[in-house]
Amino acid sequence: MLCEREIAPYVKGLVTITKIKTSPDLRHAQVYFSVLGDHDTHDEALKLLLKQRPHLQKQLAANVQLKYTPVLKFHVDQNPEQADHVLSLLSELGLDDIPDAGPDGLPDGDPLDE
Repeated sequence: MLCEREIAPYVKGLVTITKIKTSPDLRHAQVYFSVLGDHDTHDEALKLLLKQRPHLQKQLAANVQLKYTPVLKFHVDQNPEQADHVLSLLSELGLDDIPDAGPDGLPDGDPLDE
């Protein structure tokens, strides 16, 4: 909600927090985000997050009871873009119609299931 209210209205693309890694003492937090948009949109979002970091930390301190408020460090999460690239390569190779895997990791309806 904080990202939607404080960041999203000022960025051209869709900003999503994808992962947060905290230090064991909760004094530091690595915040990973993705942006639906081009490279310039990523840069714009990162600059805005860095600029708004003191305000975001203050809002976090006001809404979460911790001994220390974590220092936020922002990183662009490249995983969604990498996944899209892999999917487009599979599509180009005609391998995008591979059946979904079942709980055992094998494609549903695999002969080994019988």
